Amino acid sequence: MSDKKSLTRRQVLKGAGAIALTGAASVVPVKTALAASAKAPRWGFIVDLRRCTGCRSCTVACKAEFNVPLGAFRAAVYDEIVGKYPKAEKLYLPRLCNHCEGNKDDGVPPCVKICPEYPKGRKKFTTPEGKTIRYRYGATYKRPDGVILYDNDLCVGCGKCIDACPYGARNWNKQLLSGKDKTKNGIVKCDFCTHRVEKGVLPSCVNICPNNARIFGDLNDPNSQVSKLVKEFKLEQNRQKTTLLPAENTVPMLFYIDPQGTLSKMALAKKKFVKNEAWQDVII
Repeated sequence: MSDKKSLTRRQVLKGAGAIALTGAASVVPVKTALAASAKAPRWGFIVDLRRCTGCRSCTVACKAEFNVPLGAFRAAVYDEIVGKYPKAEKLYLPRLCNHCEGNKDDGVPPCVKICPEYPKGRKKFTTPEGKTIRYRYGATYKRPDGVILYDNDLCVGCGKCIDACPYGARNWNKQLLSGKDKTKNGIVKCDFCTHRVEKGVLPSCVNICPNNARIFGDLNDPNSQVSKLVKEFKLEQNRQKTTLLPAENTVPMLFYIDPQGTLSKMALAKKKFVKNEAWQDVII
C-alpha cells in the first residue's frame, strides 16, 4: 500500500479529516491533544459549501448506515435556484442535526428542554483518559461531548421535540409504527454516528463525501482539522453568517464555510426557513 492511500498515525493524531483513498472507513482522533486534562471531546461538524456539488452521497450513506425509514432523514441536501438567466445559479445546502450547545440563557437545547421524559436520571460518560462524568439523560438528552441523542424506549411519542427544533432536523420513525406495537411512536435524527465515532471511525457521511466537503472532529483539540478551520474562517465568532437561523440562539455545533453567501441567498429566496416542511422535497 502506498503512502498516498493511507492515513498515517501522525495524520490521525493531528485530526486529518480527509477520506482515505482506499475506500475503507477513515479514522477520527478520539484521543485528543487535551486528553491529558481528562476533558470530554467537544465534537464539531463543518460543511464546506465551496466543495459541495449536491451529489447526495451523504444522504445515501446515512440511509444505508441506519436503514432510515421512508419519509425521514438524518442527513439531507437542500437545493435552490437563485437569480435569473443568464446569471442563475444552483445552490446546495447539506443539513443534519445541529447538535446545539443550548440556548444562551440556560445552555439547554430546545429539543431537550421541552421533552416531558427529561430528565429521567443520570448516566456516566468516560473520557479518553478514563475520567467519569455524570450527566442527565431522558428520551432526548445531551452528552458531555455535545452530542444530542435520543432513547425511543423512553419516548412517549408526543412530538414536542420535533416541533421545538428550529431546523426541522427531527422526524417520526414510522418503522416503529409498522412493528408489533403499532401504537408506539418514536423519532429519528442524526447522532453524529456515535457508534462509529466511539470506535475511532468517522461518521458515514463524512467518510463517503467525494469532495471532502464534510469535516468532523474535536474542537477541544487545537490540532484537529475542525479547530484549524474554525480558527481560519472565524466560524464561531461569525455565527451570524456561518450557522443556520442564528436568531434562534441555540448555538449550533454545525458550521458552514460560506464565502459565497449561500446561506443568505437561500434564506432570501425562501424568505425564511420553515420548520420541517421546508425540507420534505429532499427526502429519498
